[in-house]
Amino acid sequence: MVSASAPPDTTTPTSEPVPGAVTDNADSTDAGSFAVQPSSADGPGGRDYFIYTFKTGEQFGDRVAISNNGDETATFAVYATDAVNTDDGSFSLLREEEQPTDVGTWVELGATQYTLEAGEQVIIPFSITVPDDATPGDHVGAIVAQKISDASNPDGIGINVRVRVGARIYARVEGPVTQSLAIDSFSVTYDTPLTPFSGETAKVVYTVTNTGDVRLAPTADLSLSGLFGLGEHTLEQRQIPELLPGSSIQISEVVKDVKPYGRLTADLSVRAEQESVIVDASITQWTVPWAFLGIVAAVILALIAWRVVARRRAAT
Repeated sequence: MVSASAPPDTTTPTSEPVPGAVTDNADSTDAGSFAVQPSSADGPGGRDYFIYTFKTGEQFGDRVAISNNGDETATFAVYATDAVNTDDGSFSLLREEEQPTDVGTWVELGATQYTLEAGEQVIIPFSITVPDDATPGDHVGAIVAQKISDASNPDGIGINVRVRVGARIYARVEGPVTQSLAIDSFSVTYDTPLTPFSGETAKVVYTVTNTGDVRLAPTADLSLSGLFGLGEHTLEQRQIPELLPGSSIQISEVVKDVKPYGRLTADLSVRAEQESVIVDASITQWTVPWAFLGIVAAVILALIAWRVVARRRAAT
């Protein structure tokens, strides 16, 4: 881990298993033609991403390398921005037209546009200044290089170009932090079959929110069962993508051949083991096959009526 007081050239790599780069338009051939990497004065090496621990009000200097790995001269806009989670929990960045409000505003890069010959690399010094009122916890963003087609644009951003690569920034501001998760919604959709011997598909939907101020990568355990635990279905543990503070993800699970054993109970447990954060939820609904019971009741009533009539005829 990098300390805010350490000189940039003495930074050591961290063993935390977080991918270093985030790429937009990964299916584009341009996406692999350039790279953004943490760097020392001598070039990239040892780090896949920027990770720091700061105190409020501190300033720290570091370097980022932009490499043109393509076979043509290219112009790049270079800027810092904030990270977000998409609806499916994926790590992403604000669009270039969106203004950062967090760690993306702490970075001062100087120049914002660089033109590199094929195979050329530039090492860019930058500084990070932590605001005095920065909240404790994790602040996540990236330093981004975006390939542009209009080098005359003073902002360095082409209108229709969204090919960009970023080196992630994970900044932890010291202070008391809260590690917490919440299950914001939890529902089960199930159409009770006509008979208790046939099964139907149950759809379970739940939303998990990181309500704390540090990033968490929780797991979810889900099971469904009938009355007295009959017909239990236990799903394979789901690994939820890393959730940034304040981010949510909605997850849908489909469970087949669920039988209507009087009552259907869904039990959900979401936990981040390393941080010992656990949140549980349970939902129950009746799954009585009323149509089948109605038919059975009608048959029984018919039999009773038949026996009454038969006895009266025999008595007569």
